[in-house]
Amino acid sequence: MKISRRRAPMALGAAAFILIPFVLAGCGTPTATPSKAKSTATKPVSGGTIIQALGPLVSINWYQPLRPVAYNSLYDAWAASLMYKGLFHIAPNGKIDFSRSIASSITWNKSGTVYTVKMHPKWHWSDGTPVTANDVAFTWKLIQAASSANAPAPWPYAGAGSGGVPQLIKSFQVLNPHEFQITLTKPVNQTWFEYDGLGDFMPLPAQAWNRYPNNVDQELSYLATNGNNVSFFKVVDGPFRLTNAVQNVSWTFTPNTRYDGHKPYIHKFVLAYQTSETSEVNALKTGTVQVGYLPLSMYAKRSELPNDTLSASYGYSIDRTILNFKSPAVGSILRQWPVRQAMQMGIDQSAIIKALYNGMGVPGTGPVPLHPRTFLAPQLTRPLYSYNISAAIHLLEKNGWHLVNHVMTNSKGQKLAFNVEYDAGNSTTLAMVQIMQQDWAKEGIKVSLSPLPFATMLQYHHQPAKWEIQTGLGWSYGGSYPTGGGMYETHGGYNFYGYSNSTMNSLIAATHQPQPSPRAAQQALDAYQLFAARHLPNLWMPVPEGLTEVANNVHGVRSSANNFTDAISPQYWWKGQ
Repeated sequence: MKISRRRAPMALGAAAFILIPFVLAGCGTPTATPSKAKSTATKPVSGGTIIQALGPLVSINWYQPLRPVAYNSLYDAWAASLMYKGLFHIAPNGKIDFSRSIASSITWNKSGTVYTVKMHPKWHWSDGTPVTANDVAFTWKLIQAASSANAPAPWPYAGAGSGGVPQLIKSFQVLNPHEFQITLTKPVNQTWFEYDGLGDFMPLPAQAWNRYPNNVDQELSYLATNGNNVSFFKVVDGPFRLTNAVQNVSWTFTPNTRYDGHKPYIHKFVLAYQTSETSEVNALKTGTVQVGYLPLSMYAKRSELPNDTLSASYGYSIDRTILNFKSPAVGSILRQWPVRQAMQMGIDQSAIIKALYNGMGVPGTGPVPLHPRTFLAPQLTRPLYSYNISAAIHLLEKNGWHLVNHVMTNSKGQKLAFNVEYDAGNSTTLAMVQIMQQDWAKEGIKVSLSPLPFATMLQYHHQPAKWEIQTGLGWSYGGSYPTGGGMYETHGGYNFYGYSNSTMNSLIAATHQPQPSPRAAQQALDAYQLFAARHLPNLWMPVPEGLTEVANNVHGVRSSANNFTDAISPQYWWKGQ
């Protein structure tokens, strides 16, 4: 699970999820019609460079596969995934594809307490060393230490708590060079642990990185010091290696010639920094960038890109406005449920979708994405809170708030006045926060707006005094089971904003427990998401479609796309005519 900026395309192409391929139309306006590619090339061609645009003002700041919260962005994850393979590969249909995975099989006992993973012996590190269970044991050692609240900065590990890792793991045992076994402290939902727990156990090159085997905190500090050191990442097992990085310019990857999977066709892959949406579209026009995106605010300009093919899709993600319950200034106010309810009722999702997204979007209804509806509770096809200024005012007045000089104020003299930080690189986000500011003002909620670079917003997450409310951030489930573990449970690794509720904790715990049937498992998930949708651990925001532009002489981008994991696979891309 990863934080992404809102409206940057998180994956390319379209995909169905596990059981039910369901496509949502865009709120009253037809979705983008894909352009027809002009190239007739069908066979891959070796050589060349393909450049993909990052979102405006997005930098890649961390290349390690294990990430602290401050570096837990989708784009940092892209860089790591090009160099290091996960334990298993999740296909666009949501199922594990063992033919492309390091793991060859995953089995568990009937009670769901013991998980045995066998590994394909074919995989090797780029130095020729086999990828083994000992590399996974090294990862486990790091996860244990990095998940501690006392871990050296910049840890703790962002994934702490997700999938019950590390707290539910009783033991980790290497059975042989290509097999390991994990025993849990109690039975759990096997699917949840398989996706959200075992997914953390990415092999890391112990022979190259394990510098301090007798001092794990020193090891964590050593790895953190090299988190963005290009020369450190010499030993990889993925399709590419990072060979050059110029901050706020570009990140260049070249093929790992010893990769045991599908070797890249291209000789160079570049992720390119963009100063603005306009400069990115101009780069598409000139061919400086071959894979990019069309901002929804510039949808009318699609005819100006005749050499590209346009497609629209949703990632398996939600958008939200995050509230800082730990804020020394306003945390006690944001913890009040009626305040959050009034704020949610002051967000006109339909107007945002119509005015800013050209109708190409869906409303945010809760923690589980609307698209596709596989795991969505049937009650959440529409928002539980409608846009209703008068009802919000009435609710606030009922709970002790009254207008004083146009600002809602309570008997303690506290005011509903907040600072909202938003993603500075996106003109659509600016328009969105201005709409929110105006509508909240009608309720007596006064907000000031502060534009910040995407990376700066992430850096603030573990600094409660630095922020009050943040928006312009999405949440990609990245191939995980969409439960609230780590996200909304008290002290969860992704719960950096301090939300805590005992009912929420119990409902999340129920989604992690073994269930007698898939229907019972879904009922537990429904109960969790309905409570979250109503209790508002954050504010739900509309989700726009991502508009992807690909040059007509670039191939394989859509056929290798994976919207379920929001991953990219440029080893399958090639340049033709």
